[in-house]
Amino acid sequence: MIEAKRQATARILAASLTLLAREEESLPRPFALWNRPLRAGDIKEAALKVASGQGSVVWVDDSYPARGLLIRLEQPLETLVLGRRSVRLMGPWLMEPDHHERQRKTVLLAQKAKDVEPGPEFVAVKAIHDPAIIRGFCQAGFQVAEISALLSGPLKVELLPEFPFVRHAGLSLRTPGPGEGEKWLTQLGELFYDGHYLHGPYLPADFSAKLWRAVAQSHFSQSQPALFLWEEPSQRPVAMALATVNGQEASLLALVVAEDRRSQGLGRVLLLELVRELTSQGVQSLAVETASYNLPALALYQGLGLSVRAPLIALHSQKP
Repeated sequence: MIEAKRQATARILAASLTLLAREEESLPRPFALWNRPLRAGDIKEAALKVASGQGSVVWVDDSYPARGLLIRLEQPLETLVLGRRSVRLMGPWLMEPDHHERQRKTVLLAQKAKDVEPGPEFVAVKAIHDPAIIRGFCQAGFQVAEISALLSGPLKVELLPEFPFVRHAGLSLRTPGPGEGEKWLTQLGELFYDGHYLHGPYLPADFSAKLWRAVAQSHFSQSQPALFLWEEPSQRPVAMALATVNGQEASLLALVVAEDRRSQGLGRVLLLELVRELTSQGVQSLAVETASYNLPALALYQGLGLSVRAPLIALHSQKP
């Protein structure tokens, strides 16, 4: 019964998002600029998460087709690390040209999303750069944590030169063996900025170590791509690149370089080697998210042929 209900909800969700995507094509500026285009892949991903029980839909009202909705996604890995339920929201998707109505509906959706489950929760959302939506989340008790940019595009093998200087610099590319990945990632993971730190007072003292240990266990148990640059003289990892693959699409999970080896082009070397590996596995496109102020990273990803799809505003809410 529960599975049948999830399947039915997923079908209604897919139909609603498909209709919203069609309406988006006729949106006037500047409203069209605020919306991240709904692609067929995005709709399929959202429906699959709901059908599999990974997510639940929050509707703004009972109308059909839906005029506003978002999706709650449980985050078991973050829940384990934080010691309280962690939820990420997808959306909101609103088809409402009037900015006052968009703000009102966003407040309603945000409050509904926080009231689904009792008890303490960490709720996070990355919303499009729409002032009405941002104000709506803030009015519902969310705090702005960070502004980031989402980039994506096809992978082009012709952009992948060889890098013999890596060997001459005393570095080697390594793919971790059994048990090595967790150790290396935990060692480098503390260098990786995470927006949780902007809401840090409630974090456990060993948050960073626990987070990256959990990320490593999840990543390597699924045999997802990972490459490390290893410094031979000191026998330590100095850079890492992790990606997750879903069919012909991949997402860059992390690109980290040790502080004392930055500004030497190692990030670009490692990223291009990772892309080389991804293309050999049949991956055709890559998506990556980075902080909007990280100009070197933006230049690196754009140099790879990726284009900025949309600015994203990260907001967090802590329910006691």
